[in-house]
Formats: sequence, structure tokens, C-alpha cells
Amino acid sequence: MRSTFARPHRGRLLPAALLAVTLALTGAFVAAQPVEAAAPLAIENPSFETGNLNGWTVLEGQAFTNATVSNATGWGWGCCFNPEGSYHLWGAAAPGGDTPTGRMRSSTFTLEGTGEISFLLGGGNDRQNLYVALRRASDHTELMRATNTAFADSEKLTRVVWNASAFLGQELYLEVVDRATGGWGHVNLDDVRTFTERPIAQIVNPGFETGDLTGWTATGRAFTPAHVTNRTEWGWGGPFGHDGVYHLWGANNGTDNETGTLRSSTFTLGGTGVIEFLIGGGNNLEDLYVALHRASDGTELMRATNTAFADSEKYSRVRWNAADHLGEELYLRVVDDATGGWGHINVDAFQVPSGAVEPSPSPSPSTSPSPGTSPTPTPSPSPTPTPEPQPEFDNAGFETGTLQGWAADGEALSEATVSSATNTPVGEPFGAHGTYHLWGGALGECLTGTLTSPQFVVGDHGEVRLLLGGTADPRVYVAVLSAADNQELARVGVGATRETYQEAVLNLAGHAGQTVRLRLVDSSPTGHLNVDHVRTLADGATAPGTAAAAPALVIENAAWFPAATSADAASGSC
Repeated sequence: MRSTFARPHRGRLLPAALLAVTLALTGAFVAAQPVEAAAPLAIENPSFETGNLNGWTVLEGQAFTNATVSNATGWGWGCCFNPEGSYHLWGAAAPGGDTPTGRMRSSTFTLEGTGEISFLLGGGNDRQNLYVALRRASDHTELMRATNTAFADSEKLTRVVWNASAFLGQELYLEVVDRATGGWGHVNLDDVRTFTERPIAQIVNPGFETGDLTGWTATGRAFTPAHVTNRTEWGWGGPFGHDGVYHLWGANNGTDNETGTLRSSTFTLGGTGVIEFLIGGGNNLEDLYVALHRASDGTELMRATNTAFADSEKYSRVRWNAADHLGEELYLRVVDDATGGWGHINVDAFQVPSGAVEPSPSPSPSTSPSPGTSPTPTPSPSPTPTPEPQPEFDNAGFETGTLQGWAADGEALSEATVSSATNTPVGEPFGAHGTYHLWGGALGECLTGTLTSPQFVVGDHGEVRLLLGGTADPRVYVAVLSAADNQELARVGVGATRETYQEAVLNLAGHAGQTVRLRLVDSSPTGHLNVDHVRTLADGATAPGTAAAAPALVIENAAWFPAATSADAASGSC
């Protein structure tokens, strides 16, 4: 039988039912096509806070492995990396040190916001063989490149800022390259920021690395381009201890008689509000100083002179907590109004915090109750949980330049005793670790008091190590107290009176995993205590390239040392 189904003639419309089915199938097919999502605005694991290379892809070689992600704060013979957070990429931590080579890349991101990209960079200065590059994801073209031009024979991280606004809207990635094998043949990296809604706050030419006063405005004759120098010593001594290649040496023209001022470019203070810089020259708060000013009205907000002056040109670090001025437009002003001996000032390495200000939570708007009704009670906010104590605590070596995190009672161990002095009054090196340390003798020996650390958990090694100096007096010591009942678990005193530091150990065997705190005690009106570099997870290893520490003084549960009382702390006048 012949089929009764007739093929439609050309030009005829398809039956409505068939057309509906066709459109439905077509629509289903179209809907099923995957839509490629744009890359996120931030890369994965930008600060290596996972403790490994998650989110990063190793392209070749052994220079970048999980072993190069470190939470070290210093590098054995120096300090500090100054990373953002706990972990960072330290290229020299790889097995083989500077020898391995390799490449790795970040995840892909879409550039939006201001188009500014920034990151913390350290390691060697070699643009051909050690660098971070910005590449376009579609064709892998290299768009920008940076090496550690701020290299100053240290592992310290400094921020690099790129204006990549020409590539807004494009998908990009970062490539980290290490082709170097000799000394300083490694890259350090941390805190990669690929999205900002406002430019990063930085002054122009903060370390005078242009070799002149570019970005600064001078009056008078105390500060000229001739004062910017790359000298490492001052003829009868050295080194300056500056950062990078160049710095501003106020006496570079050979006279202290010139006066003048130097003003930085204006910046908006962001981040944490902490400002740091290096200062040298004379100690004169009235005539030789660096000041922070508000740009809108010129008001002076903070001032510092070289209080660490020790008859040398050497730099010391100043650290300001200017958090009260977050979001304000500010500038720095260097002043030399002095004309006598040591009537000059040296400055270098101004660091203003980067990133946007973290906004404070806005209060909920209050609602007036309707007439005749009672206001709805506002539920009490849930209490913020107290963080669990960790095996380490912040500011254990006083590197904030303050007593941040510590609790002081009395006057012997106050903020004024946190010092950057490198030599004792008789000229001996303190032997401190890093820039700052707690010098109880800075205010003399008359005052008494205590200083208590945050809580921490005793590590598996069952010991705490620290640097100790001061007076050999049973009323001057460091103790470990149980956080549960305040019972003293161990104590160590100064073995022999000296200002210089010696390694000391508190033996906490049998207390691993217990929550404790340190208490620094000076209840002697004729003594003082110096403390630095507290290590709660110490393993006793000697840092490479350093001399073995002097035999550590260990005193456990020394009941013959009378415990300090509040009366002790309050007593004792000179």
C-alpha cells in the first residue's frame, strides 16, 4: 500500500505541531550550550595562607614547591620578612637554596576596579632571571614585569604596584620566574592583590631610589639632590643600614649649618594606618624631625626625631600607629632647623600602608515606635568568641615597636622601654634580634612593675626560649604561669648582671599542650630586666652563619626566688 504521508511541497509552511516541536528542540539545544563564565577578580591563594601552593600551577623546575611556602618571620641571620598574614613564598627555603630554577603561574583573573595590581616581592634583583610577569590569558603575551629593585642584602618583602588599567576587562595571570642559580638566586612573594576600588596609598619616591628628590618639594638648602647618596658608610664609621641603594644623608655636603624642609607627595592613608621609616642624624625633637601632617589644613599630627642617636650616622626604625587618621589625605615633612654639631637629619624607606581602609560596621538605623506601641527590644549581640590560644603569640619580639598584646602593670616595663637602640650606654652591642627589644634599663632602675604576655599553648618541645639581660637580682625574672590557676610552672633569672643579651630557656617538660602565659617581673628598685626574641616553638637549632649561643640559663620552679606581689611592684623609690 502506498503511504498516505505526503512530503510537504517546497514553500509550504510546516504543520503547527511539527513547528512547535522543532522550536522546542532547538530551544533545548540552545539552552544546553554552556556559557563560559568570566574569570574571578582575585586569584586563588594570593597570600599562600593555605600553607602550600594550592591555586598555583608549577610549569617547570623545582624552584617552587610546597616546601618554599613558609611561616618564618626571619631568615636566621636577619629579620623580618614582613609578610601579610602567616605564610609567604620564600624561594630560598627550597631544597638546594638558590640552585633550583623553575616557573609557576597563578590562576586566571579578570582585571576590574582601578586596574591596579600589587604584590610583596623579595629575593634577588635580576630582571632577566628573577621576576614576576603579568600575562594575557588568551595568547600568553607578557604585559608587565618586575624584579626586586629594592634589594638591600636582605630577604625583606617590599610592595610593587603596577598601573595595569590599559588591560581592564581582560583575563590575565601572573607568572613567577626563577632562572638564576647563583647568590640571591631566588624570588620571595606574598599578598597578590588584583582588584582594588581605590588606588593604593603610596608616596612618590619613598626611598629616594631615583637617586634624587623626585616627588619631594624642598625649601632652604638642607635638602638638595646632592644629599641623596648611595654611600654605605660615612668615612669614620658605618654602615648606615639603609634600605635599597639610595638614601638621604643630611650631612652629605659636609656641613651641619644648612637649614630647610622637605615635603612628600600627598597620600591617602589606608590599610592598618601604620607608617614606618628609617631615621638618622641628630636627636633634637624641636629642630630635627619628621612630621605627619593633614593635607587639608596642614595640622601636624605626629613627630619623631632620632631618639636612638649613639654618636653615629646609623639608621634606626620609627613606627607610627596613625590609625586615627585612616582615610585622610596626609603628607610627610622632614625638618632641619638645627645648625650646631649633629645638626642634620638622615631619612630613608618611608612605608605607608597599602590597600583600602577596612570599613567599620554601620550601626543599624533606629526605628521610632508608632504612637501607643512599645519599642521592639533590640536583641543583644552575640558575644564575640575568644580566639583559642595558639602555640605562638603576636609581638613576641616587640617588633611592632610597642607593647601591643602585652599587659603592663607598674612603670618598669612600659611602652617607653621598647627600644631600637643597638648599643648599650658603654658602647657594647645589645645583641638584640630584629629592630626592637625591651630594654628595662631605658628609664633607669628605680621603677618596678610586671609585663604579661597573651596566652599561648606549650609546644611539643616543652620549652620557651628567649634573650635575657639586665640585673642579677632574685626580684628580676621571667616566669611561666598556668592560665587555668595562675600557678608558676617555671622561672628564669639573669645569671650575671649585663645589658647584653644571652640565650635563656624555660623548661616546661610535662606541660606540652597546656595553656600558659609569660610574666616579666621587675620588683627590684635597684635592678631592671631586658627581654627580646621570645620563641614558644623553639627547637634549639642554631641559625646558619651564627655563632652558637652561650650556654642557656635554665631555672625550673625556683622557689628560692620570691614571687612578685602587688606591694613589690608598687614599692621601691630611688
